[in-house]
Amino acid sequence: MQRPLIRSKASVALIVFASLAGTGMSTAEPLRSPSPAAQFETLQRRAMSLDEAVALVQSRYDAKVVKAETVQQRGREVHRIRLLSPDGRVWTVSVDAASGEIR
Repeated sequence: MQRPLIRSKASVALIVFASLAGTGMSTAEPLRSPSPAAQFETLQRRAMSLDEAVALVQSRYDAKVVKAETVQQRGREVHRIRLLSPDGRVWTVSVDAASGEIR
């Protein structure tokens, strides 16, 4: 009859700790999520998608989007969105993908 390799929970903990120590991971410092300021900076650097721009413009103007496309203007990515108001007016707005500015 063979004896079990691991005899107790303490042995398991010791093996896990030893394997973590070998990989450079430490159990002394828990993983931390980024601060709210760091998360905000990440969002600011990320370009706004066309879908996000459409949702923003629809809610801002309470209008139906009839056409949306992404183009390059002066080296910047811009979302051009054509809108139709409930009273039949059609107009186009531009949303800067980097800043979210509506023009």
